[in-house]
Amino acid sequence: MPRAAEAIEVVEYTDPGCSWAWGSEPKLRRLRWRHGDRLRWRRVLGGLVGDMRNYLDGFDAARAAPGFSRYWAHVGATTGMPYPAELAWMYRSTEPACLAAKAAELQGAEIAERVLRRLREATFVFGGPPDTPDRIRAAVQGVPGLDLERLAADSSSARVRDAFHADWEEARAPNAFVLNLQDEGEGSGRAKESEGHTRYVFPTVIFQGPAGERTVPGWKAYERYEEALAAVASSALSAPRPAPTPAEAFTTWHALAATELEVLCGAGATPPADAVAHDRGGGLYWLAADEAATRGLAPR
Repeated sequence: MPRAAEAIEVVEYTDPGCSWAWGSEPKLRRLRWRHGDRLRWRRVLGGLVGDMRNYLDGFDAARAAPGFSRYWAHVGATTGMPYPAELAWMYRSTEPACLAAKAAELQGAEIAERVLRRLREATFVFGGPPDTPDRIRAAVQGVPGLDLERLAADSSSARVRDAFHADWEEARAPNAFVLNLQDEGEGSGRAKESEGHTRYVFPTVIFQGPAGERTVPGWKAYERYEEALAAVASSALSAPRPAPTPAEAFTTWHALAATELEVLCGAGATPPADAVAHDRGGGLYWLAADEAATRGLAPR
């Protein structure tokens, strides 16, 4: 059967400020690399935190930062991804970043990918959550092809606000699988109560194909994603794309955590000689030379 007939719809529920979604990036990048030619991928920006004051009385962004840094260090110990050891402030809301990610989609898929990644990195690598227009601008400055002025205008437009609101509502209409799921512990995929609503946890990935639907919610092993693919389309795992070389990985993604490099390229993989290392105490992160230059980072 031709691959087109086995195409699989994939919906990823996520948020730029979610540490478990950040921790799942290596697995989702691997999945898209290996099987992306038959996946139609759609992201739903679900809005992790509308207003942190709904969670913490007397919320103060600077005073709250050490506690969240410690929590994210704990998550990072599980996921292997960097955490902000030097968190400058805690975000009051993740909605500004969600709006920016939705606005970036209007400038094309590649730009949207890089903008969303930059928004994640701002929090979990560089310790400066992008929760205001100026902080968002600083986080995405230098993304090739990105029109910053358009991004700012689109982020506050009715069109993008409506698109984000639709995502927000979709994330708060969880399916029966997660509503009835018995899943405990860290990274649980059970539907979550937050700010008066029930929603999918982030990340949750839903696969839809000729043989039905499968949901992979929360922090799960990579194999769960491939099992879901095989369940919804019988030939989904045939002839996967071989693992990228480190050079291919940095050409494709421009910046990778040490964990990602191994998940994508194999154990013992090393970055290209001109890659720039960055580590502020929360985990090793590598940037392609041109990507590092846009951040003002130079080889040590």
